[in-house]
Amino acid sequence: MARGDTLTKDGRRLASVLRALLIAQLTISLVMVIYSYNTSYKIMSLLKRIHKFKVLLIYTLILLQAYCMKLHYTSGFRLVSWMLRCPQWSRVGSVARLWLLSGTLLAANGLLVHAACKTTLKALMKELSSTLRIGMTQYLAEPTWKQFIDTMQIELNCCGADHPEDWHDVPWINIDFLNEDEELVIKLSGTDGKMKLPISPYSCCSPHVLNACYHDPLQQEQVEDGGVRSLQNRGCRAAAQTPLARVAFAVHVLTVLCVLLQLLIMLLTHLLRGATKCAKLEESSASGRRRGLRTRSFPYLS
Repeated sequence: MARGDTLTKDGRRLASVLRALLIAQLTISLVMVIYSYNTSYKIMSLLKRIHKFKVLLIYTLILLQAYCMKLHYTSGFRLVSWMLRCPQWSRVGSVARLWLLSGTLLAANGLLVHAACKTTLKALMKELSSTLRIGMTQYLAEPTWKQFIDTMQIELNCCGADHPEDWHDVPWINIDFLNEDEELVIKLSGTDGKMKLPISPYSCCSPHVLNACYHDPLQQEQVEDGGVRSLQNRGCRAAAQTPLARVAFAVHVLTVLCVLLQLLIMLLTHLLRGATKCAKLEESSASGRRRGLRTRSFPYLS
């Protein structure tokens, strides 16, 4: 494989732009990973305790896509370097076509990754609501559930599964925790020994309210201006879904940008291949002229 340095200034300018597009594509992939991780880390670390497989699946898909983009970037840089250093390389056409094909499939795969992440997030949110309701019924019976729900409600500033009133509809207080002789207890007690009371755990209290938290009307006196304001006003499902929806939207936008950049990369690679072909023809023509000149000047060499 002969080495040459015959690319024109236009060809070198195309190579510089192509390198810049590859850097931009890699940067977008890194931004996608960093933004997804920083935005969803708090929520995913909580959800990993109850839905570990789905959380790991989402992170694996995003990381795998970014790593493949890194490989595409590295191979593209090497290919451009070889096209600049060795424009007469006979295999440059087939290698460039193979690289473009893999890059196009990788960019299209990014759309599939986004669709898979979006579907997984929907299933995760759907299961989260039912899982939290099951955990709420075991709030006072299982310390692990109590720790998990309290941590989620405090860190995400939420209360209940879908609404703060879920605590009033779920029988999470057993009659054994109350005075069975009280008239109100007898009135509200169920046949299964559990009660549906207008009481919320203390972890539902909002830290942004300065007055006392009114979360247990059976033991606390009614406060003016509604103690309900001292409780969080959104459910944990909505609190978890909001940042995850932002992650899904960011993955979608950044993947579309990668696809658009890939189209430009395909165009510039085609133009750069044309420039290398012209350089190869010019080098062959110049080599032929030099041989003809030597033949005329030194006939005995022919």
